[in-house]
Amino acid sequence: MSGINSMPDLQGHRRKARSAYDVDFCRRPLFIAMVNLMNSKKIDLTEADLTKACDYIAKQFAAHSWWPTEQPGEAKREFYLMKGSATALKVWCERWLDAGQCKKMEKELRS
Repeated sequence: MSGINSMPDLQGHRRKARSAYDVDFCRRPLFIAMVNLMNSKKIDLTEADLTKACDYIAKQFAAHSWWPTEQPGEAKREFYLMKGSATALKVWCERWLDAGQCKKMEKELRS
């Protein structure tokens, strides 16, 4: 039994899929891994980028009282403590910024 209508069960034996959901479900972990990879909040900061990143974050704080979306007051206090090095600021970004905000900051740093 092979083809699109069969799928491996827990023991690795192929069995006939009962529905399209069964066939889709066996491919789901790969999809979830790809989505998590796309939504990762990794940001690449170097010491050369530090002043530009700090300026960008300070501008965002000034322009938007809600930025970042989670606890902006605490994030702002922590930012002023952690803006001294690229490593510390990277940790701050991964903690406080969501994936979209990280992506916008990366785009600003590379421009």
